[in-house]
Amino acid sequence: MIFKMKEEDLFQIKSNTTKVKTGNVLISEPFLNDFYFGRSVILIVDEDEETGSLGIIINKRLSLRINDILDNFPKFDGPVFLGGPVATDSIFFTHTLGVMIPDSTEICKGIFWSGNINAVKSLIREGLITKYDIRFYIGYAGWDAGQLKSELERNSWLVGDMPSKQIINTNPDDMWDDFTKKSGKKHMLWSTFPINPNEN
Repeated sequence: MIFKMKEEDLFQIKSNTTKVKTGNVLISEPFLNDFYFGRSVILIVDEDEETGSLGIIINKRLSLRINDILDNFPKFDGPVFLGGPVATDSIFFTHTLGVMIPDSTEICKGIFWSGNINAVKSLIREGLITKYDIRFYIGYAGWDAGQLKSELERNSWLVGDMPSKQIINTNPDDMWDDFTKKSGKKHMLWSTFPINPNEN
């Protein structure tokens, strides 16, 4: 027997009242057509009800290396990612090195946000950081207080707790497809929806 699902059953989620917290992952719904946020996966690195939310897009790798952007930075093969539309004149980073980098903040188990950049440079010079330990981002994603909640109510995002190993080990180029397929039967077909609906 063949049955046809309604489009809303495939690509829409119910009103989302989930309270976002630091360490959550946001997955954009497939209809979101935006240079930064289309097919994006965002790691929330800071969440405060009064000041708003801060996140970093973790799946949009650029064809740049950190040495293409920063002068006087030790030679390093690590890629750079498009982190978001805010502060695009600045570089941010996540890493798995913990206390080896002072002033960093653990946002979920084993993944840390920011820290002392001079310590990063020293560790690179000493050969103690590889491209698998740290990721650099241009800009970040930010929401004023209540703004992200409003977007969730419009079903723009799925919210979830993704295991740190999955965040670290998943190829960024495959991350949106992979994570949507892991979000349950209701969303696993999102990846089949064309990026440009006019092509369908």
